[in-house]
This record gives sequence, structure tokens and C-alpha cells, in this order.
Amino acid sequence: MRNQKTYIALAIVVLITSAALVAFALQPSAKDLMRQAIETMQATTDSHAIATFTMTTPEKSATGTMEIWGKFSKDEETPPSFRVEVLDASEAEFVGITAVSDGSNFWMYNPAENKVLVSTAEEAADMMAAYLADKDFAEFNPEKTIHSETPEETVDKLLEYFTAERIADQQIGTTNAHGLRLIPIPEQMPSELGAAGGFLRVYIRPEDGAPLAVEYAEGMIGSGSATATLLEINQGIEANLFTFTIPEGAEVLTLEEIKPQELTPEEAANLHLLSPTSLPNDASYVNTMLVRGALVQRYHRANGRSFTVSQGPASAVSARDDIGIPVTVRGLAGTLFTSETGDQALLTWSDGDTIYWVGGQLTSDEAIAIAESLE
Repeated sequence: MRNQKTYIALAIVVLITSAALVAFALQPSAKDLMRQAIETMQATTDSHAIATFTMTTPEKSATGTMEIWGKFSKDEETPPSFRVEVLDASEAEFVGITAVSDGSNFWMYNPAENKVLVSTAEEAADMMAAYLADKDFAEFNPEKTIHSETPEETVDKLLEYFTAERIADQQIGTTNAHGLRLIPIPEQMPSELGAAGGFLRVYIRPEDGAPLAVEYAEGMIGSGSATATLLEINQGIEANLFTFTIPEGAEVLTLEEIKPQELTPEEAANLHLLSPTSLPNDASYVNTMLVRGALVQRYHRANGRSFTVSQGPASAVSARDDIGIPVTVRGLAGTLFTSETGDQALLTWSDGDTIYWVGGQLTSDEAIAIAESLE
């Protein structure tokens, strides 16, 4: 009888072990999840989502909730339509900001300032392309670099730039989402992306392959995440969501009016610009820009790092919600903000009606030394 009980116990253990092994074998691999997500994205004609977001950088932290609508065409020549509304944010002035495009026109409304930015969708895309090119991202154009005919080919292309691995599933709302980690291969990335480090976590809805959450973590430039609390795909969306009526009395601005303007050395000198006479050994001057009334001097450093030295009116600087360290700069009261790792800093101070700030990939000592050397 004892032997019989032993055999039964062993059989139960074997069955449980076999079931666990079968369940493990049936779990989708990282490559399977990538292919499923790409298949879903390619089959999506419209989507609606409500998503929470977080963002943390050396200069700022923010959280909030957005509602997003999108409409997509199978014709690659037809630009997408979209609408994004900020429902809630840790910084009150962001609440209500709305960005809309019907594929041809673009509007961005800021109710806190009662201003509307208008442009063509092409102009807005060109501005973003110019920004990415300036950031050394031009060589990594996902549409040209990664786009392929089939989901399998697209996954293979992605794996030339990222190492993919499965991670633990995560409960997102009522869904047990499959986890995936994408780790950039530094030598395959543009210098700034490679130097930033970090990795992506993506959580996939099992039933249809829709990405429910994306997180960027452990990077030098900070961290961020977006998590969908609602995600609907191919349910149909009314066309009037992708148009925008300018509110009565709102100030209308064009891209041409707000885009940064590069200044010649002579133009900058005529504006009484203070420039640093002491710089880190690896720093090199790039240019001076006029941005929202502020003069911004840009510098590059080794390994894709950068920083700026700026001066301008108070309206050119966004308010911060974190607490800095009081310091004395050039005999004046200032505030120093630093990252947890100490390799990124922002130093600000005022002199009369002018605000000065030195920020970027600098140590606190470097930022203070630069500020003290301004002439």
C-alpha cells in the first residue's frame, strides 16, 4: 500500500511538472511578441486610447493622462490623422492642451495661454525631422531603416538594432500582459542614443498583440512611461474629431513665428550676450539660437553629450515642480538642480529682469564654473 501511494505521488509530481513544462513551452518568445505587435499595428485602421504617462529628466518631472485618437491609411503616401488631449497633468498649465491633424493641417491649442499654433502637417513633420537631424538621429530613421514588407522582415531588421528578451508578465488593468525588453545595441545606434543607454520595456495584450504599456528606463537622459487604461482598435472614429475650430479671441501663431532662429556672432554680440570663458576640456561651441526671446548657446561634448548656456526673459523658462539647492552665483541667489547620478545639472539665477540658466550633461561643479566665467 505504501509503495502504491508513493507511485501515485510520483505520478502526480510528473504530471504537474509536465504541465508546467508544456505551459512554459507554449509561452510566446520575444520574437513572437514582436511579430504579433507589428501584425496588429499594420492591421490597425483606427485606434482610441486613454493613457497615463510619466516623464523624468534632469530638468523636469511630469505625470498626467492623455486621450488619443488616430486614423491610419493602408496607403503609405496618406499621412495619418490624430487628436491628442491632455486630460490631467502634474503641471496645471498643460491641462487641456490639444493637438489635432487631419493629415493636411495641424493645430495645437494651449488654453492656459489661449494660443493656437497652426501649420500644415508637412511643415510640422519637417520641423520634427530637422530637430532629429540636429540631434544626430537622422541616420536612424525608423521608417527608412526598419520598414520592411512583412512583419517577419521588420522584426529581423529591429533585431539588428536591439537585443530582445522576455521578461515577467505584468497586470495592466484586467489584462495579464506579456513582457518584452528591448536593449539598444550601442554600436548600431546614433552617437547620442548610444551614449544615453537605457532600455525599453513593452507589455503586449495577449489576445490581439496590442502594446498596452511602454517604458524607457535606466537611461542617462531620464526615464518615461505610457500605460493604456483604455485601448480600442478598429472600432470606427468620427471624422470631425480630426478637425479643430479656433476659439474666439485666441491668439494664432505660425511655425515660422516660433521656430528657433540661428544667430550670427555679430547678431549675438549686438544683443549683449554673455559667453563662458571657462569650459570643460571636451566642450565645443555649436551655435547660438534665439528661442522664445531667449539667447541659447549650444555646446557639444564627447560621447554625444551636450549642454546649453542661456539668458532671456522669465517667460522663456518653464516653472519647475521639484526642489533645487539654493546656491550663490556671481554674487546672486541661484538654484541648482542635479540628477540622482550627478552627471546632469541645471543652474538658474536672475539678474534684474533677465534669467540665466546653464543646463545639460554637466556636473554641478562644471555648471557653476561655467556660470562664474560668463563675460
